[in-house]
Amino acid sequence: MESLKQQPYLLSARLAAAKLGIGQTTFYKLVKEGLIPAVRFSRRLVRYRLSDLEALIAYRLKGGEL
Repeated sequence: MESLKQQPYLLSARLAAAKLGIGQTTFYKLVKEGLIPAVRFSRRLVRYRLSDLEALIAYRLKGGEL
C-alpha cells in the first residue's frame, strides 16, 4: 500500500480556497480561467490537488502574473 505522501492529496473547493487564503468565488474564477485544474469524479464531485495549489503559490511567490 502506498503511503499518503505518495498519493495526490485532494481537497474540496472550500478547503482549497482556504489553503490559498481566498474566497470561494475567487477560487471558482481561477478554476474557470484554467489556473487551477480540477479532478472530476462525477458532475457534482470535484476535488483539487494540493500539489497544484502549492505550484500556483510557488509561481506567484516567484513573481508570476495570473
